[in-house]
Amino acid sequence: MNNYKQIIFMSLLVLFVMTQKSIAATLVQCGESSTHTGGEFNVIGTNNNFPSLRNGPGNKSEKIINETATSMSTVTQYMGLDDSVTINEECTNNGWSLVRVIKPAYLKDSYHGWVESKYIDKGQSTENTDKYSGKIPSYVLDPYTKKEYPKTVQKYKSRLKEIELLRKKAAIMVIDSGKCDQVIASEVDTDSPLKDLRFYVDCEGYTRFYLTESEIVKDSTVKTQKEKAWSIENALASCKQAIKDRALIPSEAEIHDIMGTTFSESPVTHNVVLEMKFEAKNAFGVNIPYAAICHFEPGRVGTIDITNRSN
Repeated sequence: MNNYKQIIFMSLLVLFVMTQKSIAATLVQCGESSTHTGGEFNVIGTNNNFPSLRNGPGNKSEKIINETATSMSTVTQYMGLDDSVTINEECTNNGWSLVRVIKPAYLKDSYHGWVESKYIDKGQSTENTDKYSGKIPSYVLDPYTKKEYPKTVQKYKSRLKEIELLRKKAAIMVIDSGKCDQVIASEVDTDSPLKDLRFYVDCEGYTRFYLTESEIVKDSTVKTQKEKAWSIENALASCKQAIKDRALIPSEAEIHDIMGTTFSESPVTHNVVLEMKFEAKNAFGVNIPYAAICHFEPGRVGTIDITNRSN
């Protein structure tokens, strides 16, 4: 009998909890005090600061629980928006907007709630086809923080505000070039000096671009690293000339440009490394074996390192 009472009690308790959850999740619709709007828009924010959907206008309104995600987690998960979705704004009320996700379509029936209107990008309506939407994800332009990038912040702290603007401009320039479908990184090159900044932008498909501060400011033509890369013919000719320039008797430097040459090119940066074996006479007229390693970075003058070799 006691077990039967316990079952009835637990059933009533579950029913009570479900009722409370249902009441808490009741969505406040657009009322007389709301301004009916309409229109498709993108969502703005940063990687760590996107809005949760709430059941009414105001921070005191409850966040809407994502039941599916919560069932697979050890903590409660809430419905939220990010810059990968497109929303339809139904109305506004004191700085808050009632929205429904319309893209991707599978979220249309579930993602419906209130968010602060500041997260809706009215300047980038999808009706005006914002060409950067989805092509420069927000995480790409997350600002450098002392916690996550201590060395970068320490080195460039006097120019951090400029750097964030230049990172964004570099990403936009790359998209505008038509040579990139989606940016996955836009960073300051930490080897570049404070007064002569350099940035790199990576795109899907391992396509990399390097842009100097001057090129970004002048809105110069954008080229991929591959487009600027040294050809094997030009690298060979330049490396040979560098060897002869450093030989005591240039005309007698014997270069093994067939059997004694190796060529490699990085698939991302397209930096070229050329190693060439050669012999050159010293001050006593004795042939000495050497190895030359020539480095060619796209768009820059090559460098050469010469060492003695044993064979």
